[in-house]
Amino acid sequence: MVERSNQLHDVIVVGAGPAGSTAATALARHGRRVLVLDRADFPRDKPCGDGIPPGTVGILHDLGLEAALRAAHFQPIDALRLVSARGRDWRLRFTPRREDSGFYIARRVEFDDLLFRHAVACGASFLRANVRAPLVENRCVVGVRADVDGIERELRAPVVIGADGATSAIARALLPDKPPERHRAVAIRAYLDGLQVIPRAVEFHFGARYAPGYAWVFPLSATSANVGVIVRTDRFKRRGIAIEALLHEFVESRELRARGATVNALQDAATWQLLLAAPRRVRRAFDGAVLVGDAARLVDALTGEGIHNAVLSGVLAGESVERALAANDVSYGSLRSYEDRIQHELGASIRRSYRWQKYVAAFPPVLEALFIGAGVFRGRVTRWLDRISTDYRVAQ
Repeated sequence: MVERSNQLHDVIVVGAGPAGSTAATALARHGRRVLVLDRADFPRDKPCGDGIPPGTVGILHDLGLEAALRAAHFQPIDALRLVSARGRDWRLRFTPRREDSGFYIARRVEFDDLLFRHAVACGASFLRANVRAPLVENRCVVGVRADVDGIERELRAPVVIGADGATSAIARALLPDKPPERHRAVAIRAYLDGLQVIPRAVEFHFGARYAPGYAWVFPLSATSANVGVIVRTDRFKRRGIAIEALLHEFVESRELRARGATVNALQDAATWQLLLAAPRRVRRAFDGAVLVGDAARLVDALTGEGIHNAVLSGVLAGESVERALAANDVSYGSLRSYEDRIQHELGASIRRSYRWQKYVAAFPPVLEALFIGAGVFRGRVTRWLDRISTDYRVAQ
């Protein structure tokens, strides 16, 4: 038996990660009745590299989170270290373009909880529910079907925002074509104690076993870090090695062992899938619905970084949905403005990252040559840092 509820909300947000919580916050601040659904209670963990770029922090400040982020005392970052397959070491220091933002490393169990609680404080409601599919009538999304405490329910609202990640139930129904393996990646992260970290620096280690990917060290304190490996799915399957084995190889490398790393010290190892952004324009708006974050296939193809694009897409979706609700028009024709904004804000960087991942990072000798000709490499890295330090501000 299906339990049907009356329409009590303007928007249903499926997924309370960074994209969903940001979209919920943006709409709640406009006075909209927002219901956030997630299958987990908060705080909850989410496997990730835990990097929070400065552009992300700036957007969150605009949403009213400046004091909360400052009080959280996340690990500040102001340097980047790249290590080639042959051990060439290249470093860069950077500063954000906005004085009120910075680069941080923050455990997702803490960061996501901070964003989620802010959305609720701004007026969004929360219900623990396992969303099975969008509710579609006359080709228009009018709500969702979800399991709530073992009961199947229909929850209705004029707009649904799909923010439920790479395995999104909303995206599977509305965007059924599965991206090819060259547009997907697999990653593993773990926490490592007893490691001598480079203060305030994130590290990217490149090698033939990962290409077109890398291993990383992101510091959480003077002696602990988030360590992990990301590999494109087609290359990973071709090599026939477990992702856990790649992580162990990295931790057992000569450099990390010299800095105190041991496999036995690894904790909370977790794997996840990533849907990489590709140049081909992807449908992200529909009659009565939009997709944001990982559900919208917005993970950077070169770096695997997804939080910045998730938060930005959440804000852009919130702005477009608010305009659509105000105009009493939630058709694709109205919500398509969100797709256009995504293309304007992220289209160029998606194309650049995809090309670099496909033609440069996938070939270790080419990447090695860039380490030798550091000027070219410095220009690409500087442009990436500039992008994630974007001056985009939330519409007031």
